[in-house]
Amino acid sequence: MDENYVQVLIDTINKKEETLRRILDITEEQEQISKAEEYDSDRMEKTLNDKEIQISRLNYLDEGFQSVYDRVSLEIRKNIDSYKGDIKVLQDKIRVCTELGNAIQVLEDRNRTRFAQLFSKTKKGYSVSKNKANVAQNYFKTMNNSKIMDAYFVDKKK
Repeated sequence: MDENYVQVLIDTINKKEETLRRILDITEEQEQISKAEEYDSDRMEKTLNDKEIQISRLNYLDEGFQSVYDRVSLEIRKNIDSYKGDIKVLQDKIRVCTELGNAIQVLEDRNRTRFAQLFSKTKKGYSVSKNKANVAQNYFKTMNNSKIMDAYFVDKKK
């Protein structure tokens, strides 16, 4: 087997680690957005777009890693002593990637809860504003549609 395949695996796992770190950074930025006094929808949209790009990259790297691993796994198992150092590097990197994935998941869960509360509060505020607007609108409709009768005096004496 060509040593290049093992190096491709190592390079791919290094890129995966880098991508996971970027996703963690983006998720931490989203946490800051959720904690801010005022919700910044433009900043949030940018982080969502950036995260989507990184997740696509991560999926691409995973597919490539799996493809190469499927080709070389049998050879590596047969000659495990020859690849002991490379296997150790791969195991360490996989462990780091797993820890990063877990950290991202925990932070995502926390963010999901925060954003649910934030949007719930925003929705309640919107409902109150909408109710006030409806009351005002109904008042004006009523006042505009009502026939204002001039005061008049009816004299019943004759």
